[in-house]
Amino acid sequence: MTNLELNILGIVSEGDTHAYNIEKIIGGRGIRERTHIGFSTIYAVLNKMQKNGLLASNLEPQKGLPARRIYSITPKGRQVFYEEIIKALSQPQHQPSLFETGLTYSGILSKEVLREALTLYEAELGRQIQSKVRDLTALSNPNDQVQRALLTRPLVILQAERKWIRELMGLLLT
Repeated sequence: MTNLELNILGIVSEGDTHAYNIEKIIGGRGIRERTHIGFSTIYAVLNKMQKNGLLASNLEPQKGLPARRIYSITPKGRQVFYEEIIKALSQPQHQPSLFETGLTYSGILSKEVLREALTLYEAELGRQIQSKVRDLTALSNPNDQVQRALLTRPLVILQAERKWIRELMGLLLT
């Protein structure tokens, strides 16, 4: 199951809802930062999940407007969601990146060009770290440990990557 599918299944598991509300929840919870979700993609995933028996839907009439489709989780969907959450929390994930591909072939670059590229990368890590620190500082409920963890995990990963890139630059560029 993809990250997007798991997020949508999670949102629908909280209560029957429509696609536009799912979009609002994704934006409001910062899920968009952790996944690549376009609004039209949500409809495609909802349809796929309904076809696979994870979701059901019905049309809800609205005064003066077209009916809207309301999605609900099926018993099969609830079981799959439960199993996928356990899997997500118990198996470390590694996402291959374009950076790794670039590093693999970096031998075609001069040391000066490589230094400039890695320096820009390190600076971007610094900007992302500052952004995460601001988000953490602005946390509306500092006692919400799950929300705090969702902010501190990427912060710690970014800090570790910045330390690693600095060490790599020392090795490659001296």
